[in-house]
Amino acid sequence: MTGQPPPDERTPGRVRDRDVVVLLTGVVVGVLAANLLSAAVPGLDQVLAGAPVLVLLLLGATALVLVRALRRPGG
Repeated sequence: MTGQPPPDERTPGRVRDRDVVVLLTGVVVGVLAANLLSAAVPGLDQVLAGAPVLVLLLLGATALVLVRALRRPGG
């Protein structure tokens, strides 16, 4: 025994490669869907081009991740 949990056992707070790949795949699919939607709806691409929607969403998500990371006990 090495004192380490088995590799297939989930440890709370531990990020696995599969979790990152699933998250990034969801982000890419969401961006592609938004691109298709803005191309299909007349005038929507001009509205999105004039507003920094993506930048604001990214800043908000980054702030949430930082707050969660800083408030996590033992982290």
